[in-house]
Amino acid sequence: MKASIAQTLKDKLPQLAILTAILSLLLLLNNVTDDSLLAARQEFDRRNLYQFFEEGSFDNDLVLDSYLLTADNESEKLENLHLLNLDRDRLAYIARKDGKAVAVAVPATADDGFNGKIELLVAVDMYGRISAARVIEDINSDQLYGVVDVIGSKWMDEFAGNSMRDILRLSWQAITADNEYDQFVGASITPKSVANQIYDALVFYQSNRIELMRGS
Repeated sequence: MKASIAQTLKDKLPQLAILTAILSLLLLLNNVTDDSLLAARQEFDRRNLYQFFEEGSFDNDLVLDSYLLTADNESEKLENLHLLNLDRDRLAYIARKDGKAVAVAVPATADDGFNGKIELLVAVDMYGRISAARVIEDINSDQLYGVVDVIGSKWMDEFAGNSMRDILRLSWQAITADNEYDQFVGASITPKSVANQIYDALVFYQSNRIELMRGS
């Protein structure tokens, strides 16, 4: 009986070896697919992040040199995390030149009061001036990568070069037909709600500038 079982197992060894090889190949292909998808998502963000910082002002990888900001508002290292009003975990991106931090792009979520949330990304230099502020397309995803899908806006361009003391002026500025972003014409977005959230993002940045520059 034992000899019969041993012979049966011996006969099945080639089949088991083939099955094992197939499973290993499938696992390898799955890992390759996951790695390729992650690389594609990161490259998408990498390309879009270039518009937040001056050309030639940084020489690091913005996607990998980042700081995780959690939506639970709990952090032992960061202050005033609640000011960002995040509804999902997102990344802040650090721009460096010769190893020295020159600017940080901070995410924030504004409540438009009518149709839900407006995702923002605000890049601030070491002097507290905004280098770029943009609305990010909300793709309803919990992914950390592949999310920097920028919506163009002439009105948002006006935040560039401003600091905290200038934001209140912009918050009361009307969005005219010449400078509004058409994607949100019917979304009842107010300049005040966006400007107030950008102001809060600047307060958060000033509270955590040194920590953010370290990266994570």
